[in-house]
Amino acid sequence: MDDMGLLENGGPMPDTAPWQQRERFCLLDTAFGQGERFLATWHAWHATPGRCTQIHYVALSETLPPPPSEEFAADWPLKVPGFHRLSLAQGRFQLTLAIGDTDLNLRRIAASCDAIVLGAPLQHAAALARLAHAGTTIRAPFSDVHTRDALSRAGFEINAVTGPAGMNGRFREMRRREPWGASAFSRKSAIVIGAGLAGTAAAASLADRGWAAIVLEREPHVAQGASGNLAGVLSPMLSKDDGAAARLSRASYLFLLRELRGLDKSTHPAVWSACGVLQLARNAKEEALFRDIATTHCYPEEYVRFLSQEEASQDLGHPAAAGGWLFPQGGWVNPPSLCEARLKTRPSIQVRTGEGVLEIERTENEWRVLGAGGRVLGESPVLVLANAYEAARFAPSSALHFKKVRGQVTHLPPDALPKMTRVLSRDGYLTPEVRGKICLGATYDFENDSPSLSPEGHVRNLSRLPELLPGTVCGPLPNSLEGRVGFRSLTSDRMPAVGAIPCAHPGLYGLLGLGSRGLVWSALAGETLAALICGEPSPLPSDLLEAIAPARRAMRTRRAIAGTSMDLDD
Repeated sequence: MDDMGLLENGGPMPDTAPWQQRERFCLLDTAFGQGERFLATWHAWHATPGRCTQIHYVALSETLPPPPSEEFAADWPLKVPGFHRLSLAQGRFQLTLAIGDTDLNLRRIAASCDAIVLGAPLQHAAALARLAHAGTTIRAPFSDVHTRDALSRAGFEINAVTGPAGMNGRFREMRRREPWGASAFSRKSAIVIGAGLAGTAAAASLADRGWAAIVLEREPHVAQGASGNLAGVLSPMLSKDDGAAARLSRASYLFLLRELRGLDKSTHPAVWSACGVLQLARNAKEEALFRDIATTHCYPEEYVRFLSQEEASQDLGHPAAAGGWLFPQGGWVNPPSLCEARLKTRPSIQVRTGEGVLEIERTENEWRVLGAGGRVLGESPVLVLANAYEAARFAPSSALHFKKVRGQVTHLPPDALPKMTRVLSRDGYLTPEVRGKICLGATYDFENDSPSLSPEGHVRNLSRLPELLPGTVCGPLPNSLEGRVGFRSLTSDRMPAVGAIPCAHPGLYGLLGLGSRGLVWSALAGETLAALICGEPSPLPSDLLEAIAPARRAMRTRRAIAGTSMDLDD
């Protein structure tokens, strides 16, 4: 058996594991099957002396198989298409399952692979070459002349035969290529500006990779901006074409659910409830569309169910205005508690509140952050802007354009409405009781910078009640209603801005523009950003990476001129 040791009788061998003495190792499995190779790799990694700090197992599968063993059952993904990232062994073993069209998903993987296990014959190997670097090993448990020829044309040298029905080889460098992800930084240290959902997600994901992270927040406490609402709605968005926004929302929603459940097992859980979210249609035409989308995509009931108006009324125990989607695992989350939980479960993160950043500048090799009077707040090779619309005044480019949107939420006493067990959403949302209050909102104002509650905002929120709960009569309300005002940050296409910010110097990143979906998007956005910074395989496909890149306009322009597509590299 040679030193690659990836496959022998169907599994990797501990005594020749190729990741020995490596800090990070990435293996691509083009046919996950029932997870036999994954499970063998998992056990081999645990049994290997000197195993690497982190291993990434990226796998393709047309459909989601059942968990390969009971130990993975609790965190196994729902049976929906897309990329699913499971963090195992305290983040040291990352499984990324790409579910759906395997040819398309292979072209959309964003990674630099150290080893490739080819599960089935193929004709076109250019997508594999894109994921390889000099020395990347490839092995197949079969021998096929067409596959051998395709691999040779793509730059793989197929050497020995492992058995009567197997082949292996290595990738030879045919042209100079830029490494996937960021260039190496002088030290694993980052400064994050902003301690809301965006900033805490970025800091948490970096800390999980052993980075020293300093979070600077101008307010006296974390989550004081748009992340400071009493409750945020936990649900995905759906669309008939399952476009970029819907796919990003689905992946983010499922990733956040895994984060929340993981925090439940920690000493600092977030405050949340998986009470379910019922999204009601606004009219008969939309109700028909909702039914059609649920039927067309055949989503599992654990993800979403369509309810007719009668079924929705039965579910609520109150007449429903229309039918709609029920997201049974959705619910509400208290965003400040999530931000606090991310920080408190990672003592290595240094949080400095009351530190307003007024200026950033570039030294020879690092970013310097300055406060009042030019006081240096910190220096680091990596700087993450996670301070919403205010990031535009720091970015040394024209890549960041945001709209500032005021949102007012009304807080009602718990006895003002019939007792509810679901979150309701339509043109607004209504939560069950959260810490002694019902949340009703939210307004959407583009031309209003007032941070103060307004009677007019409360009136507009209250006007939504008949649409959410027909026939509802509010109980006695206080003379002065409580609530909260926050300011969202929107991009022109309503997609977040996550990734490197175009700049003359490396190390400047953004996690921005989360808009009204900051709660759902933040966790996966932080994980994606950390993967980009560390040069790891991305938890998102390449087309979604482009869709959320701060420089996406320029990227699309360049590709249009070149006549290429980001996910069709062959």
